[in-house]
Amino acid sequence: MVGKQPAGCAVAGHLCYANGMGSTIGRDIRTVPNIITLSRILLVLLGAVVYFNVSHGWGIVLSIAAGVTDYLDGYIARRTGQVTRLGEILDQFCDLCFESFLIVIATVQHFFPPVIICAYLLREFWVASVRRFMAAAHMNIPSSLAGKAKSNLIMWSFLPTFLSVGDLLPALEPYLAYSAYVIIGLGLLASYVSAWGYTRAFVTGYAQALDRID
Repeated sequence: MVGKQPAGCAVAGHLCYANGMGSTIGRDIRTVPNIITLSRILLVLLGAVVYFNVSHGWGIVLSIAAGVTDYLDGYIARRTGQVTRLGEILDQFCDLCFESFLIVIATVQHFFPPVIICAYLLREFWVASVRRFMAAAHMNIPSSLAGKAKSNLIMWSFLPTFLSVGDLLPALEPYLAYSAYVIIGLGLLASYVSAWGYTRAFVTGYAQALDRID
């Protein structure tokens, strides 16, 4: 989330990035960590296409590669000092794309009931709205441990889900499908635990945020 910007950070429509040092979006997007982050979307899309049209196994391999980038980009950014505000935005966007594609595709395949995607989107819409409001007041609601657990659980639930959908390990059924439901269920539970924390921070800081916005 965007914290309070230093003076002169918003001039003639231009925004500052990377700790207020004024780097341009073009420069930031060319950093290695951000290129890796963007590759996650390509790998997820390519993985879905390959899974349904070429090979279930190779589609899962590409999706695993996409999941690995979620750890790789942050590690490289910290090790090389290339942490940017754009990177934070892209990372959140790519995580949401990965999670959404997983749930939508599994729902279309009639593996997950529609209530799962409804529960997921309801939480995401609310949290995005709350954090956007607080950001407008230059007040940050940091990510919580439950929020990070939610991302990891939902993201990696794709593995048993698509192994089961593709019937790649029939000897492990129905336990593979059960594990997919358990992991996605734990991910949704963690998502609502984190949403409750974000909501409490929103309620606590609401009056102060209004003063800053007004």
